[in-house]
Amino acid sequence: MDMHNALLHEDLEEKVFMKMPPGFRSSDPRKVCKLHKSLYRLCQALRQCFSKLSSKLLEYGFVQSYADYSLFTYHKEGKYIALLVYIDDIVPIGNDP
Repeated sequence: MDMHNALLHEDLEEKVFMKMPPGFRSSDPRKVCKLHKSLYRLCQALRQCFSKLSSKLLEYGFVQSYADYSLFTYHKEGKYIALLVYIDDIVPIGNDP
């Protein structure tokens, strides 16, 4: 599973600034843009997205591995699901289609 779109408009917790985009004209060349939403592949967006995903998975009853924080498992009534999160991809496995 690919989470590219989840990272496009992620809310930012930190203050992030960037140079003005090419072609933008301003009377003061020292001005910068303050981002309210993330840009794709912004490190803060990945962190924030993982934080939101983790909290939701924990709410649903998944358990986060202590050996690998990107691994979440779920056991209930003989059913098993494991989700491995890597950057913007999720690898799901389980014993029930």
